[in-house]
Amino acid sequence: MSDFSNITVSPTEDGMINLLVDGQPISAKYGMKFDPSIVDDLQALEDGQNAKLFEQFIFSHTDLNFEHGYFYVTCIQKLESTYQVVTNFVYRITAAEQAPFEHVITKQGAAMTPEDVNEFIQAHIQKSLNDYTDLKYAY
Repeated sequence: MSDFSNITVSPTEDGMINLLVDGQPISAKYGMKFDPSIVDDLQALEDGQNAKLFEQFIFSHTDLNFEHGYFYVTCIQKLESTYQVVTNFVYRITAAEQAPFEHVITKQGAAMTPEDVNEFIQAHIQKSLNDYTDLKYAY
């Protein structure tokens, strides 16, 4: 086991590593493991930079021209000499033959809580059913 700053690194039996930030696992529910090279990537971060660890697909929809995808993205951000886990709700739009464009969805500039994300998704589903979907016909 090794430590740097407020991250604890412990090897697993399969050659991967577990990361704990301030003694907490990055994903207690799923027990995420990482390639050992992630340590070098994290140590190389400059103040204010972050490294994307993984993303979880939530839902998507498509209209005539674009695919709209929503993801939960987990990063580690370096602030001064410590690291923190940051999870963002990200909107990604993809058009044919173009690179995807994405941005973080916030609630008045602050990161969205799990409750905020749930409310956002429910509102979008309801709007889609009420405003854009004819459940009698497929177009």
